[in-house]
Amino acid sequence: MHAVALAVAIAVLAFASAGAASWSLQSSGSASGKAGTLVGNKPTATKTGVVTLSIAVSWAATANATGYLITRTGGVGGIGGTCTGTVTATSCTDTPVLSLQTYTYTVTPINASWTGTPSPSTTIST
Repeated sequence: MHAVALAVAIAVLAFASAGAASWSLQSSGSASGKAGTLVGNKPTATKTGVVTLSIAVSWAATANATGYLITRTGGVGGIGGTCTGTVTATSCTDTPVLSLQTYTYTVTPINASWTGTPSPSTTIST
């Protein structure tokens, strides 16, 4: 009985050690390097009109990105927000936006199932 328990314990330890070594190898492989190449570029935001009705948001393209996930925070509730979600262009227009509000935009490049590193955010007040 003790010999069987000892054999099982040794087998479990050997399996766990192999799994840990395998995990270590995977985390330092090319997958983390590839994900690191998709880094979002900081967007610029420009108000339009005397009374701000829209905000134009643009950013430089990221190499190998097939699209961009745009996030917006600020404003009041769900008003506006047309420059959010996934887009394939390097610009979008957020409309309508409200006066006397602050909006913050972040761009995250994507490529198929890869999600890159979000850009530094840009904040604009209307």
